[in-house]
Amino acid sequence: MKTKRSKRLKKFKRVISKEILAIMLMAFLILAVIVGIIVYQQLPKGSKIKKAANEHFQFLDTSALAERVSEKVIRINYLFFKLVPVGGDAHNVVIFAEGMANPENCYYSEIKNGTEQNVEIQFYSPIQSVKQGDVYPITIRIRSNEAEGYVTLHLKEENIIFSP
Repeated sequence: MKTKRSKRLKKFKRVISKEILAIMLMAFLILAVIVGIIVYQQLPKGSKIKKAANEHFQFLDTSALAERVSEKVIRINYLFFKLVPVGGDAHNVVIFAEGMANPENCYYSEIKNGTEQNVEIQFYSPIQSVKQGDVYPITIRIRSNEAEGYVTLHLKEENIIFSP
C-alpha cells in the first residue's frame, strides 16, 4: 500500500515541477517580449544606420583662398569644393567646419544622386592647416539623413590662391 501511495506522490511531484518549469519559461518569454517592445519604442522614429560621409559623398575640385604663414603653414579664409552624392539622393545635408562664419549657408534640403553642389565656406577666423607631404589637410563634418561623419579634404598647393 505504501508503494502505491509513494509512486502517486512522486508522479504528482513530477507533474508539478513540469508545470512550474513551463510557467517559468512562459514568464521569461513574456518578459523578453516586453523588454524588446520597450527598446524598440526608445529608438527614434525612422532611425536607420547611416553610412560614413566619405562613402555616400564625393568631394571634387577642393580649393581655397588663404594666406601663407610659413613654408608649411597656411591660414584658410575661404574653402571651396563640389559635393556629389554617389550613394543615392541626399536629404537635409548640413556641412560644418570649425570657425565657419555662416553655418546656415551650408544647408541643402536635397541634392540629387550624381549632381554637383558647389559649396563655399567662409571662416570668421582663418583656419590654420599644416602641410603634410604635398597637401594641406582640413577636416569638415557633414551630416544628412543618409550619411554622417568627419571628412578630411586635401588642398594641393596649385589649388590655393594666396592673398598678399
